[in-house]
Amino acid sequence: MGISSSLKIAIPAITVPAVAGFSYFSSTKEDYEQDSLKSLIEWGGRRKVLSVNSDRHDNIWDEIVKEYKNGSFLKVDGISKDSPNKSQVKKYCKRAANFTDVKWFNLYRSLCTRGTLIDQMNADLSSQNKSWLTSTTESDWNDLKTAYGDGQGKDLLIPSKEQEKIKVQRDNITLQLLMGWCSSVSSKLYVNTEEENYKVAKFNCTKESVKQPKSN
Repeated sequence: MGISSSLKIAIPAITVPAVAGFSYFSSTKEDYEQDSLKSLIEWGGRRKVLSVNSDRHDNIWDEIVKEYKNGSFLKVDGISKDSPNKSQVKKYCKRAANFTDVKWFNLYRSLCTRGTLIDQMNADLSSQNKSWLTSTTESDWNDLKTAYGDGQGKDLLIPSKEQEKIKVQRDNITLQLLMGWCSSVSSKLYVNTEEENYKVAKFNCTKESVKQPKSN
């Protein structure tokens, strides 16, 4: 999809529990009119279009249904407000994927796609000046490794690489294990704040952001 310097528009992505932060797509009006909403999401690359033809993302669909019922969305044709279910939402999203009118973009983005764990976490922690640590410098992870080894996170232990049900005990944690797990889980889709990966990553993979000195 080509981007020209003329007639640019910005499409804001509304912030609801299913959305990681606030972002903009910027392209030409002509480009947006000829592309489907699904293709725009895929082009943006930050969110995953959820499967409407399988149960692969059903745990996330269940969360979206809860968010819809709890008032995160306005009433959508074909989806009951009082007793919505994932079949209704999937049916709408399957149809809406082919829409080309950008007025439906925010709704499709919020109702039919999901952001990654790292994007949602960074949005949730931005007010605390914390973010997901992505540094590949081992020394930057020393504080997190120490907190893990000291048991400050109590039961918030990362799984072993061999068997996910077996946790890496405090005495066995290494910088490599911690960095490797945080990197691997960062691209998983966000479910909710009570999901295991979210809670474990919040303690073990996030750190106070370094404030840049003000220039004179």
